[in-house]
Amino acid sequence: MKENTNYSKIQKIFKNNGGFITRADIDSADIPSWFLSDFVKRNNLIKVAPGFYTSNDFLVDDLFVLQKRFSKYIFSGMSALYLHGLTDKIPTEIEVTAPQNYNPSRKIISNLSIHKISSDDKYHLGIEEVKTMFGNIVKVYDAERTICDVIKYRDRYDSETFVKAVKSYIKKTNNQIKLFRYARELGIEKKVYEVMEVFTGASNL
Repeated sequence: MKENTNYSKIQKIFKNNGGFITRADIDSADIPSWFLSDFVKRNNLIKVAPGFYTSNDFLVDDLFVLQKRFSKYIFSGMSALYLHGLTDKIPTEIEVTAPQNYNPSRKIISNLSIHKISSDDKYHLGIEEVKTMFGNIVKVYDAERTICDVIKYRDRYDSETFVKAVKSYIKKTNNQIKLFRYARELGIEKKVYEVMEVFTGASNL
């Protein structure tokens, strides 16, 4: 009876997820891991990443899969610019920010750039949820936090990407009240002011 109950739980999780299941789902539901192995075999699921299994018709979304595996990775940098439509360039690697002491994987993941941050307040500043091109919900730094980071780490970006990002932000959003609040909290208010002054004539702010 217990076996049937656990199997039913897994089926429900799989259905609610929309065609995938993870080892974390099983652990959270307090279901022995061997039930997952059995479920994967019975349903001919595909392992797309360690602890992440999908049906054949599931559209694999690398950003979604990564964040499901490592929940504290917040998309930032070029990945955030791309998710917000602030760059036309398709990122060559996935860029994330994580707490300083967050080390969920012993193996190096290819094409993944991880930025560590020691301040809990700065780590949480500006996190929001957006949809990927596949329609999945992921956590990313919002446009204001992303622009602050782009300005703070100006040397990481080529001139074309930098100019496009700032101009696109001004055209699409331009919430300078939030932008300068973030800049103060990140200790880069002067840098942000100077950049915005160049692009918008922010001297009147």
